[in-house]
Amino acid sequence: MNRLYPEKLLNIITIDALEEKLVESFRKYGASGYTILRAQGEGSSGVRSDMTGFDANIMIKVIIPPERLTAMLDSLERKINKGHHLTVFIVDVEVLSPEKFNARMR
Repeated sequence: MNRLYPEKLLNIITIDALEEKLVESFRKYGASGYTILRAQGEGSSGVRSDMTGFDANIMIKVIIPPERLTAMLDSLERKINKGHHLTVFIVDVEVLSPEKFNARMR
């Protein structure tokens, strides 16, 4: 049986205009990578889709070691407090290759 290692999966739903700032933040706080998906749906801000081509939603997924989660969440909370619309949720995950997610802090 393979050994699995605990990590955190950080999920963020926001507008695509914030993509660059969020990616910069991920690098600053030691994320080794991320995945960005186009997203559409309905929530507290109403229906969001990419029909207009402006302010489309994205979902960003980042797997990080648990010890780096607090700094990342603090950064996201500061953006929310500045008025940015972010939906943030965390999922406990297990991975086969933990070294992939242990980038050095930049």
